[in-house]
Amino acid sequence: MKKDEFIKKMPWGIIAGICAMSVFFLTAAMIILFFVLDGVAAQTNTTAGLFSEWYQTFIFVFDIIFALGLIGSVVMYFLRQKMRNEGGAIV
Repeated sequence: MKKDEFIKKMPWGIIAGICAMSVFFLTAAMIILFFVLDGVAAQTNTTAGLFSEWYQTFIFVFDIIFALGLIGSVVMYFLRQKMRNEGGAIV
């Protein structure tokens, strides 16, 4: 498959939407987990950090991956729109 066909056939808007929702919910989960673990740590006289548990790091890594996917899919979406308007191919 050529590069132009790949860009035209992929549903970049849907991919961008999925990535945007994932970034939103992963960021919200990271913030909520921090506040919950910080509350527990305050009751037990310990400290809590943003990366103190393995799953917090896991959520952060996937948040970054989906954020990069969001940026890339939005760029590809606008590139496809430009290709459709010009009726040409990408050089």
